[in-house]
Amino acid sequence: MPDNTPIHDEVGASRPDCWKCIYFKVSWDPTKPYACRMMGFKSRMLPSIEVRLADGNECRGFQSKPASHPLMKQAERPESISALPQRKRPSSTQVWEA
Repeated sequence: MPDNTPIHDEVGASRPDCWKCIYFKVSWDPTKPYACRMMGFKSRMLPSIEVRLADGNECRGFQSKPASHPLMKQAERPESISALPQRKRPSSTQVWEA
């Protein structure tokens, strides 16, 4: 079950957690690493903080990621990598010989 509780800032105000939002993405741009797909902007800060600074209101576009999302299923992951099925990977020489 996803945790939809808001984050509490230092001043006591709560805001949506961008990391749990379906519209949040990490940008390729190192100067603006965070982006919001819904509002169409990139920023140096999390989008929910940018919205609060620009508008004075909390982000109204927050939608929680579905529980089936791989990042939301941390508890269901195997304890070790060895529990995962192993594939035999070809060596670099085998790849170039083909």
